[in-house]
Amino acid sequence: MESAVCSSFGTNPWHHDRGAVRYPVQLPVTVLADGHDYEALTEDLSASGCLLRLREPLRDGQQIDFLVEIPAGTLDFSVTAAVHCTGRIVRSYWNNGQPFAAVVIDEYRFQ
Repeated sequence: MESAVCSSFGTNPWHHDRGAVRYPVQLPVTVLADGHDYEALTEDLSASGCLLRLREPLRDGQQIDFLVEIPAGTLDFSVTAAVHCTGRIVRSYWNNGQPFAAVVIDEYRFQ
């Protein structure tokens, strides 16, 4: 896979009142937590965190690794990129029968 260079993290920010601008984008995510793989989608994404829509709930405080695939043409990326992230669940909740988890990203690297 080619490496990606991003001059700006998109041009249509959603939240300005947080530490980092969040973008309302749904991207496929593979989460590794406690030795299990979980499939998820991002509801929003920033350099410091994301909101995940899950099939199974994760618990507050849980440490996770996750891989986000960013297709070419999304968020100003010219090639498909994969971002490996390490973080922790800071809030989990249910909405309309669907589990969600707010994640703080402690570290990330493009692959």
